[in-house]
Amino acid sequence: MDFPVVLAELLPYLVGVIGVPVINWLKAQLALSGKPAMWLTIAVSFVLAIGALFLVGDLSLASFTVEGIFAALGQVLATTTVVYKLFVD
Repeated sequence: MDFPVVLAELLPYLVGVIGVPVINWLKAQLALSGKPAMWLTIAVSFVLAIGALFLVGDLSLASFTVEGIFAALGQVLATTTVVYKLFVD
């Protein structure tokens, strides 16, 4: 599937915005706060980042790079944190 370049660049940020309600729901279901909630946020962001990379075709089993995963994880995690701080706090 070919994504337009703009969508491919914005997808990690859009996924980060979507991640906030998912993380909040999981935290409520698991009754997490503090460090466990932080680790949950990182884990969910990682999963969402991997999904976003697969969607835009930047990640496949043949072209797996650690740098690409960390870049997407950083984008998703940063966006999730910013959205959470803006709207939830």
